[in-house]
Amino acid sequence: MKEINLKSLIYAHKFLEQQLFQNYCNFFGISPKDQELNDLMIFCRELNLISLNEDCFNSFYIGYTIPQISKEFDLLRFGKNYTLNIELKSSSTEEKIIYQLKKNKYYLSFLEEDIINFCFESRSRKLYVLDEQGNLIEDDFEKLLRLILGQEAKALYNIDTIFNPSNYLVSPFNSTERFMRGNYFLTNQQEEIKKKSLQNISSSGTCFISISGKAGTGKTLLTYDIGKEIMNQGHKCLVIHCGILNQGHQRLLEEFSWEIIAIRDLGDRDLSKYFLVIIDETQRIYPNQLKQIISSIKASNINCIFSFDMQQYLKKQEAKNNIENFIQENTSGIHYQLTTKIRTNKEIASFIMGILNRKNKIHSGGDKSNIELTYFKKNIDAKNYIKTQTKKGWKSINYTPDSVTEHPYTKFQIYGEDNAHNVIGQEFDKVIAVIDSHFFYNERNDLSTRGYARTPYYHPTQMLIQIMSRTRRKLNLIIINNEEILERALEVIN
Repeated sequence: MKEINLKSLIYAHKFLEQQLFQNYCNFFGISPKDQELNDLMIFCRELNLISLNEDCFNSFYIGYTIPQISKEFDLLRFGKNYTLNIELKSSSTEEKIIYQLKKNKYYLSFLEEDIINFCFESRSRKLYVLDEQGNLIEDDFEKLLRLILGQEAKALYNIDTIFNPSNYLVSPFNSTERFMRGNYFLTNQQEEIKKKSLQNISSSGTCFISISGKAGTGKTLLTYDIGKEIMNQGHKCLVIHCGILNQGHQRLLEEFSWEIIAIRDLGDRDLSKYFLVIIDETQRIYPNQLKQIISSIKASNINCIFSFDMQQYLKKQEAKNNIENFIQENTSGIHYQLTTKIRTNKEIASFIMGILNRKNKIHSGGDKSNIELTYFKKNIDAKNYIKTQTKKGWKSINYTPDSVTEHPYTKFQIYGEDNAHNVIGQEFDKVIAVIDSHFFYNERNDLSTRGYARTPYYHPTQMLIQIMSRTRRKLNLIIINNEEILERALEVIN
């Protein structure tokens, strides 16, 4: 996206043939709608009434959208001293304007510089801001003009580089206080699913809802956000987690009075006293447990949300259980699927897919600096290196140990670190993952393992997927004595 002169865009829209205007917009990387252009024309007219300085129309970015989360800004103007954001509305209510200004302030706050947010309503020709208490007040164009002309405007080579989508995915487990304070916003898709889910839950009768999505799509945040909303409405909600409760779960339990249990503690718990029951990581539940829960939900005439990712299984039996199909056959529920990845940046996501299958299409271009490769010949050298990196803030995640057999991956793992089971649903800025000599590409070009004395109880490749998919910003893949995987990793990066 390129910066543009606002008047230039207005004139181009007014006088150029449609195709030529489209080509002009394409040059700047923008695609404004007719109504947005009309609002912009009225905005420019108001500025023109008080200023003959043409510089006040320069250096604007129009309709920029943060990658992966669909958050759009109508007008942005970046400066060395502060950044200006102007939201354009044809007409709106005070409530909606306040919400929009707060939302913009939140998303821009991660730039770590002074941000000044305005909202212009074209119908009334009024300019609004929020005061320090968050109240909506009307402002004047003279002030806006002074800010524009007083700004030391700067052009950006690539605007995407200053926005990191992973900043905006708050985890109930790793950012528990931010989650409970509501210091986050959902994407448009998440908002739509939440709205429909709450409507269905509020209707009379039993309601089953399934929310699925791959790692990084915000499935956990959305599911727990709905649970929090139900509790804020005064209803009782139970979360059943199909795994080991993590520290975030414990904080929600102890500090914020949530009711959360691990699936192994379900027993004969009376579900009828709850308005909503959430089954988190449902893909890992046993069919007989799920059957028991569904029967109780129906008998109690209450509501249930299943949250799952069928690709995030840790042993083959979990995949064979096909829990998604079981839910469809045993409930007449509604299914929503999150499709947009937020947490994992595109380059890391593409790299992971390229490692998992030798024929997977690789996302070309992009910044690969968030991917690190480290090769060792011996386990002990890799282990010593991992110890140094954990002291520098890297998160090392172990393969889950087998209760019966000690497998080769225990030789390079760090005692006391979380394993693949402990980190389900969590996210970390910098993650270390290890591939040793037992990994190879099979005849289907899929990443697989061989050479174990006994078949591991937990699937090593699936554990590796779980480990790598916990990454928010940086991934360090350590390869031990495996030239085949190293060659593929270098091919993906280069």
